[in-house]
Amino acid sequence: MTQYMLLLGGADIDKRSGNPRLAEEMMGRYMKWLQGLKAGGHYVSSQKLKDQTGARLSLRGGEVVEGTFLETKEAVGGLFIIQAPSLERAVQLARDCPVLDLQNGYIEVRVIEEVRPAG
Repeated sequence: MTQYMLLLGGADIDKRSGNPRLAEEMMGRYMKWLQGLKAGGHYVSSQKLKDQTGARLSLRGGEVVEGTFLETKEAVGGLFIIQAPSLERAVQLARDCPVLDLQNGYIEVRVIEEVRPAG
């Protein structure tokens, strides 16, 4: 099966994950979704990224410049690696992730391409 990276992000990721009223519901929904991925043989791994920390590197004037981490509606809060027989199935699995409705977020589904050295 092909592996896919689900990049989870959005404007309300930090605010809502720190909200004690939503924390229990959010954790329960994520655990239920995760159990479904595992039961179906789709789960590979996952990581939560530490909120509002990191650095951003970019190229300006031919030099690498280190800047502050961007706090935008496009910020990524975590990732899941899943396996599925097709992109369509991976998207279907991602639709049930709580980031969409509980956190007003987004999921970017990307195919993981294995890179092998030449020779």
